[in-house]
Amino acid sequence: MVKEGIKEDCNYSSVSLLCLPSANAVGWNIEVPESVVGLSGSCVLIPCRFSYPENGKTYTEFKGIWLKGNEESTVFHTDASNIIDSFKGRTSLNGDLGKKDCSLKISSLSSSDAGSFIFRTEIKDLDKYTYKNKEKKEIVSLTVKETPENPNVSVEEEVTSGKPVTATCAVSHSCPSDLPKVTWSHDGKQSSPSQPQNHGQWKLTSYSLTFTPSREDHNKHLSCTAEFKGKTLTDYKTLKVKCKSPPLSNTIVIYSISVIIMIKMFVFKILSFKTVITTIHFVISDVQELYFFFQNNTI
Repeated sequence: MVKEGIKEDCNYSSVSLLCLPSANAVGWNIEVPESVVGLSGSCVLIPCRFSYPENGKTYTEFKGIWLKGNEESTVFHTDASNIIDSFKGRTSLNGDLGKKDCSLKISSLSSSDAGSFIFRTEIKDLDKYTYKNKEKKEIVSLTVKETPENPNVSVEEEVTSGKPVTATCAVSHSCPSDLPKVTWSHDGKQSSPSQPQNHGQWKLTSYSLTFTPSREDHNKHLSCTAEFKGKTLTDYKTLKVKCKSPPLSNTIVIYSISVIIMIKMFVFKILSFKTVITTIHFVISDVQELYFFFQNNTI
């Protein structure tokens, strides 16, 4: 969202900023979301890009300042000595002011960090400017969430025993540089997390596990646990494992071969030029052999 700012004809003070807006604010614009949501204990990034009236000139010296609430609290300043104690060491610019990137990163979030924020820039040889909306109010609202979203496990509805399969665990978070610790309930090869993708105001990162299920895994849970700075959440899917068609046992193979040989011998003896009595003798003998074979090789 592009918002118009308010130009001020006064000097900046880290304690207070009580100035009347100038009528001329052409060229001073900013792009920020109206609100962001961060996770307590993690970090959050407020994306921000600003513009100023360049008038065909090049400016190289910038100061970036982020103010909170009623503008009496300086949460970030190019000169760190101006930052209030509760934010010192926890804020930084994630971009380059010379490239018009004013994105603010706040680490180790707590519920007390929630509130409204305003960006201000001071450009040497140009002017000072505090960006507000038309109602002369804050430009960004920060909400701190105490509980993250549950991770989401995905795996095939039915897997095959002995055949490798890949499962994924999608985790939402507010800070790509502070990813949660993810563990799986099953042994396997874990891949590197995917590049974070936009998921509303949060990011979505996927973790993969390649494993080989066994018959013992049938109806067991495949769980993914995500740990967010002491907050632990788990999701799972119940594995449905089907078995491969078992190979023929040695008994079956031997039996099949024996039957084929006996049949061929039987046919040969019937068609031979031997006497009928001899043929009957061989037939009875073969039948007996088959009978004893079935008796001793029942499957």
